[in-house]
Amino acid sequence: MDKRYENYCMADPVFFEAPGRSGSGASDTDFQVSGRTVPDGWRQHRGDMWLELHPIGEHMVDQGWKVHSSGTADNAERIIDAVWDFCVPRRYGFKFLASRHAFLGQNGKYAPRGASGKLVTIYPRDERELSDTLTGLAPMLEGEPGPYILSDARFGAGPLYVRYGGFRKREILLESGEVVPAMSRPDGELVPDIRKPVFEVPDWVTLPGILKESVEARTVPSGDAFPYEIIKPLHFSNGGGIYLAKRMSDGLQVVLKEARPYAALDVEAVDAVTRLLRERDTLTALHGVQGVPRLYEYFTAWDHHFLAIEYFDGERLSSKEAQTYPLLGADVGEGQKAAYTHWALEICHQVEKLLGRIHERGVVYGDLHPHNVLVLNDGRAVLVDFETSSFDGEGFQQAMAAPGFAAPREYRGVAVDRYALAILRLWLFMPLVPVLTLDREKIHELIGAMQENFPVPSEYAAAIRAGVGPSLPPTKAVQAGVGRPTVQIEGDETDWPRLMDSMAAAIIASATPAREDRLFPSDVRQFSHAGETFAFGAAGVLYALTESGYEVPDGADDWLLSAVERSTVNQPGFFDGLHGVAYTLQKIGREKDALRLIEQMDGTLDHVTNPNLFGGLSGIGLNLLHFAEITGDSALRERGEQVAGRVAQSIARGAFPRAAKARAGSELGLVRKSVGPAGLMHGWSGPALLLLRLYEATGDSASLDAAVRAVHLDLDRCRISDFGTLNVDEGWRLNPYIESGAAGVALVGTEILRHRSDDRLSTALEAARSTCAGGFFVQPSLWNGRVGQMVALQHMTGRDDPKTTRITRLHLKRLSWHLLGLHGEAVFPGFQLMRISMDYATGNAGILLGLKSALGSTASFLPFLRPGREAD
Repeated sequence: MDKRYENYCMADPVFFEAPGRSGSGASDTDFQVSGRTVPDGWRQHRGDMWLELHPIGEHMVDQGWKVHSSGTADNAERIIDAVWDFCVPRRYGFKFLASRHAFLGQNGKYAPRGASGKLVTIYPRDERELSDTLTGLAPMLEGEPGPYILSDARFGAGPLYVRYGGFRKREILLESGEVVPAMSRPDGELVPDIRKPVFEVPDWVTLPGILKESVEARTVPSGDAFPYEIIKPLHFSNGGGIYLAKRMSDGLQVVLKEARPYAALDVEAVDAVTRLLRERDTLTALHGVQGVPRLYEYFTAWDHHFLAIEYFDGERLSSKEAQTYPLLGADVGEGQKAAYTHWALEICHQVEKLLGRIHERGVVYGDLHPHNVLVLNDGRAVLVDFETSSFDGEGFQQAMAAPGFAAPREYRGVAVDRYALAILRLWLFMPLVPVLTLDREKIHELIGAMQENFPVPSEYAAAIRAGVGPSLPPTKAVQAGVGRPTVQIEGDETDWPRLMDSMAAAIIASATPAREDRLFPSDVRQFSHAGETFAFGAAGVLYALTESGYEVPDGADDWLLSAVERSTVNQPGFFDGLHGVAYTLQKIGREKDALRLIEQMDGTLDHVTNPNLFGGLSGIGLNLLHFAEITGDSALRERGEQVAGRVAQSIARGAFPRAAKARAGSELGLVRKSVGPAGLMHGWSGPALLLLRLYEATGDSASLDAAVRAVHLDLDRCRISDFGTLNVDEGWRLNPYIESGAAGVALVGTEILRHRSDDRLSTALEAARSTCAGGFFVQPSLWNGRVGQMVALQHMTGRDDPKTTRITRLHLKRLSWHLLGLHGEAVFPGFQLMRISMDYATGNAGILLGLKSALGSTASFLPFLRPGREAD
């Protein structure tokens, strides 16, 4: 579970939305200060989260020492008012979070740690103004509480913090293909301006005298010895870390939980320290209950609060289930299902008994979900993480819970735990429960699917229904139009053309041409990759509609071009940049505009070294060869061949360039050890596809040699699971999918085998067929879900292969597990299943295109792939 997604579920019950917006897309400004009259001589700009004010006619420098103030839910408006009254007479530019939604999003448990805590930003134009701001505001805000801003140095005894960085929005395209915030060195060279959760000063910047004492206070270690040795981190959040540690006094191994004051707020603005103290009191009350960790010690250090608790050497239930869940395999025997059912029922029995003992002590657990259940080596189930527990057995309501496990607000006290236990019972057999955040009534379909596929006793299903209650209150999403679609998936009786027409109608109806940030509601990554791009933005949606035979909405092409003109950086990549936009423009009849974009991108290509398909040279090269083919332009072909030559050099080296920053996943949820990129979009199979296409165009065997070597580099990262399926081993999970997993490797490998026999590749593809024939996939999507596995299997074997035909029917039938309606039209949830998405990679558009391809159309579900192979 990627916890970042929960921040984008705050503002809209149906679609992912920036935390500072309301469901209509308008800025949600429920702080009263946001409604203050704009002073004469000032201009105001409202963004997704921030309200900015700058004096007209005053020059704003590009970068410098920024002053931040943090705050709490209680003092946020008071601090903003004070900053407003201080800055306006002095004509200092500033911005502030405009709403409670934005404030909670910026300070939530899984907000990015490098930016968390920032309530206000002030832009001094020189060191004199910096000194004036700090010395003037510090007395006004002294004593006001707020979270520590990890990227900054604290000034004084209040909530003021300072760091050096960019003032204006400037971005730089890195060799890795990433676009990141930028600032300039004294010689004018742009360099990354990365917000890390540590204070850093650029090597060319001299620390102002007014900050020296503050920086020294941050960097000089405390004289107090920390009583524990950290062995390794287990989890990070904005609230602090969770560590495996050893007590220095006696060597006792413990779990150490850290809490930062005023940070990691829940929806009721309760912070991490309050929750940690709640856990301390709960564990004290539950002392002696078997299956609950023992509390050893509570202490403070460096203003942070810590609990030392018993370490259980076990495995999270979520991980244990993923390794043993039988539907993951292609051919599952009844004995496997029976054995799994016996184990799952025993786990639920243990958890139910443990909850009963907790309730007997007057405690509501409050946060039951698979990550908080550990299974020990002897088979015992234990519970961890009591930070949301309560002694209020009658009035307790959840303020923080895992998606799908959160009880309706009408449920109080122990009924909350009973509801979560019922959902856990279902999750063990149908781990799709986050979709219940959209429509709780979907639970009855999932119970039916559980009974159809597992030998569960009738009383087990009855216990689920009893736990959730006889009538479920509708979710806010249901109140906004989510429910059952007019067209249902009914096995072989499904009216697929009508269903696909309904999906297309839902996509078109969701368009918001008046918004500049996005045209279609899609995955959260469109807010960082830009709303016009192919994977998560408008270009991919329009491509899917066109390739599937539907008309694009009126004005959508103009929106796409205007979005490009608004872009602040010319990012050339295919799935995350302008080459993908150009490809779509050509497909929808705007070829001249497409060629203009390609020409515009030409000067950026020498700065890109990442050979991948997603945003790097392989996607760009494939697009250049595509346009060379349709236009006959030899210059485009020559440029494409040059790009392919650079990719071939990377294949020969067998190494990717390093990105400027690691993926934020290491700070969100469990600490995961990644071993680098692999697969179609981010690994070596994308470069293999480019070199294969070049071989087909030129007949140069060296290109085919390079393609084979590239796929072998990805096969080096693959292994076969206990179910006999091929997966990319990512170090923390086995990945079967198109984007970064085995299915993407197999797509390219299939096409290579048309030109050259390769025993290793042939053997791998046999296992990959089993991968794509699996019975269960969490997501329905094209890149990382069931639809992608279905079309990848067809690509490998041909649609007419009898076994593939049977598996395709099963895939199509089981898509009903994810199917929802939006105002009666057919839709599917996006990544994480918590909101509906319309994009190509994760949502309705990609699923529509996959269905068109799977059901006999000539639609290409992935640009640059050839039609699938014929059956043997």
